[in-house]
Amino acid sequence: MNSVLLRRSLVYWLMRCGLPGGIGLVLIAAAAVYALLVLVPANARSHQLSEQIAAAMIRYQHDQRGDPGALSPAEQLQAFYRAFPKETTIPDWLGKIYALAAAQNLDLELGEYSLNQEKFAHLDQFRIVFPVKGSYPQIRRFIGAALATAPALALDSLSLKRDKVGDATVEAHIVFLLFLEKSS
Repeated sequence: MNSVLLRRSLVYWLMRCGLPGGIGLVLIAAAAVYALLVLVPANARSHQLSEQIAAAMIRYQHDQRGDPGALSPAEQLQAFYRAFPKETTIPDWLGKIYALAAAQNLDLELGEYSLNQEKFAHLDQFRIVFPVKGSYPQIRRFIGAALATAPALALDSLSLKRDKVGDATVEAHIVFLLFLEKSS
């Protein structure tokens, strides 16, 4: 069947359906595209999360039975604190954050950095302050990627400013906290 015949046949059936039928066909096509692009990946992610939850439940039940290999609560707490990055890895984490900003075409020229070492706290805090200019979606993707890349990173504060309502550029003041294993 050649393309001219296919096109004529399609036009014939669209004319027979009329305007309501044509709108219905467009809506059916849009629903099919939505299902393929959104619902199928979401369903796959849902199954993946269900498997992770099931595995976590099994680990939890295993720990609750008091198996001899299980750690004491004090040992679990120490293992938790050891899971945080060390102070010597700060340049590596900053490099990752700068790379994520560059991937979103954001320029992190001027940053403020400070290390807070509380005497009686279990973790040190490395405070990172960035003034950033870009579109809101760029800034949001940057923050999301940074938080996903560094599990010990937290968003402390975020302020957004736009000069005029119609401006695409947003000025953001982002404050991250990187939690670090207490240096001895």
